[in-house]
Amino acid sequence: MNGRKSNYLIVIENGQIRTYLLDDKLQWDIGRPSGENKPDIRLYSATVSRNHGSFRNMDGIWFYIDGNSKNGTIYNKKKIKAGFNGRAKPVMLSDGDILIFGGGEEEVINSATVWTMFSNSELDTMWRVEDTKGYDELIFYNGYKEIRYHNPDKGIVISMENGIAIYMGDITYLSGNVEISGKV
Repeated sequence: MNGRKSNYLIVIENGQIRTYLLDDKLQWDIGRPSGENKPDIRLYSATVSRNHGSFRNMDGIWFYIDGNSKNGTIYNKKKIKAGFNGRAKPVMLSDGDILIFGGGEEEVINSATVWTMFSNSELDTMWRVEDTKGYDELIFYNGYKEIRYHNPDKGIVISMENGIAIYMGDITYLSGNVEISGKV
């Protein structure tokens, strides 16, 4: 290994998870495809604009730039607002930043929105899906450490050594050396 971090975008839309290695390109356009519009990251939710925004690498730092999308983008629980005179305002991304596309003014995680996370941690991109419907308490573990959550919020990310879990309510996505159990 050369010590260089890889930069990923994890996308969860309508129960499906995809992982993009952002370092493959300097710019990734994101939006809803239609006719001639074929964004790099295609999202199919009706609340996502055709030209919703883009991820750009500027001098080795990744940014998200909203394209003045109709239903907006939430960045770490806050709506991205336009810059001076309505100009696009780049948002510098850090490991673990959450972006939700199409939720309006507040963070909404449901079947009409798209949840994403920027990560520069090494990821095992082979995701496992666990049914967590009806659990009041979740227990995440990796063999020597255990983390418990009582009634966690949708979209919570549990990072453990050598793995990650993303809780989305009825299902949880697991990658690497993380396991889950629950209590009703």
